[in-house]
Amino acid sequence: MRKMMAIFQKEVRIAFTTPVAYIALAIFSVVAGFFFCRLLADFQGRILVAAQTRPLALKYLNLTDDVLTPLVLNVSVLLIFVVPLVTMGLIAAERRSRTHQLLRACPVTSSQIVIGKYLGAMTIVLAMLVLTGALPLLLAAYARDNGPEWSTVVTGLIGLFLEGTAFAAVGLFVSSRTKSQLVAAIVTFCILLMLWLAGWAAGDSSGLTREVLEGVGATAHMRNFARGVVDLRDVVYYLSLAAFFLFLAQRSLAARAWK
Repeated sequence: MRKMMAIFQKEVRIAFTTPVAYIALAIFSVVAGFFFCRLLADFQGRILVAAQTRPLALKYLNLTDDVLTPLVLNVSVLLIFVVPLVTMGLIAAERRSRTHQLLRACPVTSSQIVIGKYLGAMTIVLAMLVLTGALPLLLAAYARDNGPEWSTVVTGLIGLFLEGTAFAAVGLFVSSRTKSQLVAAIVTFCILLMLWLAGWAAGDSSGLTREVLEGVGATAHMRNFARGVVDLRDVVYYLSLAAFFLFLAQRSLAARAWK
């Protein structure tokens, strides 16, 4: 445990003393903030139109359903672009700079390396979720009536966290297979994009094909979380995906012996 935590602390220290974490957080903040502002502006526009033309429709407008639920879904897609930046150098940078030889000289297992580096990446993912959680807090501070439904907000954040655990595991595995951070980022992005496209393509399919695509599609499992519903199948999907790719990363390190 002590060795694993030492690796974790090293990863966090490196992340926040180099531009990578700040670039990822900046990109995430700007894009998530843009989504939030656009959704809020559209919501306010619908309120004005309804007040002038269909006053009875005002009772069907809901801040959580019309702003925060779409925001969670948009952020879940944004993670596809940002997580590869966070994970690309976890192991690839070590192998390229040959600093992995220092780890090899220590009595540390491949599992401890994988978990330590994974926790380091998840620290940045958690920072992104904290930034996301600040947006509904702003709404609550300025909304006069009918503020956010906090149960839905919390459920959405839990879903984003689970998705982040799966995406970070994918990135860690890819980083363990190459010395190039650029290659690691591109391949991770492609894998995550394919998982997203699978869920998107399910809408144009039917029967068994639809069920398979919905089961494989990563962001498709976010819909229930975004609506405030915790489905055990969605939880199992993300945790299974994370465990599978962490296992592959561990086996990759063990097989290569960092060579």
